[in-house]
This record gives sequence, structure tokens and C-alpha cells, in this order.
Amino acid sequence: MDLSTLPQHQKVTAMARVLRAEVIKGLYGAEDQLPTEPELMKRFGVARETVRRALQLLKESGVVMSVQGSGTFVRRRPRRATLLREFRPHGGPADWIDHGTESWVPLDPPTAWSRGEVPPELAESTGLTGEVAVWACTRGIDTDPRVPLQLLKTYVPVGVVDQLPVLEKAAGPAAVLERLAQTGSPLSWSLVDGARMPEQDEAAALGTPIGIPLVQTLRVIRQDGAVVEATEYVVSSERFCITSRPDQDPDDLGLPAST
Repeated sequence: MDLSTLPQHQKVTAMARVLRAEVIKGLYGAEDQLPTEPELMKRFGVARETVRRALQLLKESGVVMSVQGSGTFVRRRPRRATLLREFRPHGGPADWIDHGTESWVPLDPPTAWSRGEVPPELAESTGLTGEVAVWACTRGIDTDPRVPLQLLKTYVPVGVVDQLPVLEKAAGPAAVLERLAQTGSPLSWSLVDGARMPEQDEAAALGTPIGIPLVQTLRVIRQDGAVVEATEYVVSSERFCITSRPDQDPDDLGLPAST
């Protein structure tokens, strides 16, 4: 296909679209090498820079990968697993991968609590504004803890921490909720499921292309009507889909009532 007659701004996307379609149709299989840059230049009638930009689009969307000194190859996509997600009265979700066992393990020691702000895209969903205490953790699976598969971040309003300083020494969301529950006032929770694009560092941490969306679960905990904790869990949509048992009642799990 000769793209030389197209306007310059259309050549990159047109070339990427053709190559993606050929991969989908099986013309190039997993781990097959794509033609070289000179071959693609000749085939599409475009300059080297156009070829490189088109291949970059395919890399970002997870279609191909580059091997230094060897060329560009069709990327083998990971097997997609199902997370059966259940929530416990204190702590985060219990994820059962493909209905097996709960599998998350920290890859490295979790970060210490720091001070920061809730990202703007989470502010509306959490109702949190201003300064918060932040805790982060990267998790893998117990069969191969070297593979990072889930990121989580917990946010606690500094006003809550100031009233209960022990929270800032808690080792993650489970310990935070246990301490909040001990104050006497009941906790309630709500969940928001969604998706978003990863930041560059998140894509690198998860080993997923920058163009692959993340599946997001946001848990918001309230006490006396005020948000006292929010935790965001994200996984790659290329690796996981999330489901839950439709007949599961919060009372069966020992959870506080949802708001």
C-alpha cells in the first residue's frame, strides 16, 4: 500500500492501522519479526521518520516490541486472568485469581507514609481535597513475586491523622481501618470501578505498554459521614478482568454496610 499521496499528518496513523490489522489477521504471528525499516519505507512510500513513528504507536499499544540490534517483533500478549474480588471488613480486597487462592504479595517493602495530595482525577470520586497522608505498595503473585501485577495507593486526610497519629505508623490500609474501627464509630464503605490510562512510571512498574488502560477499583471509607480513607487498586486490563459473585451479600462477608 502506497501512502505517499496522503497528507503527512495521516501517514503515521494509516501505516500503524494497516500493520495492526495484519497482526490481527495473523499475517504476522506472536514473536514474528516485522519487515525492516527500509522494507517498510519502500512498501508504504514513506520516510524513515514516518516508519519509526508508526512503529512507536504500535509499541505503545502493545502490538509490537523492539529488540535492540535485532528489529521489531510482534509482542506475545500475556494470558488474561479473572480476579474474583471480595472485600473484607478491615483491609483491602481478597482477590482470587481464576477462582484459585488469594495471591498478592508485596514485591518490596512498602513505602513509608508521606504527605501529598489526591490526584485530581480521584478528587471527585473520593471527596478528598487538600493535604493527605499517602502510602503505596507494589504487589506480585505468590507463584512469581518478581512480576509486578498490582499497584495500590492509600490516602488518609491529614486531619484524621492529626487526631489519631498512630495511623501514620500503620502498615497499610488494613492496619489503618483496624485502628479507625477501634475508635468506636462504625465505618461504611463504597466502591467505584473504572479504568484510566497509566502514568509513565505506572506502566513501567507493571511492565505494561503505556497505551494499555488500567482497570481501577477505588474503595472509599467513611466514618460519621466523612471520608477517612481511600485506596485505589489498579491492574493492567491486558492481564486481568475483575468480577464478583452476584449473590454475595456484604453481611455474608462480615463487611460494614455500604453507603
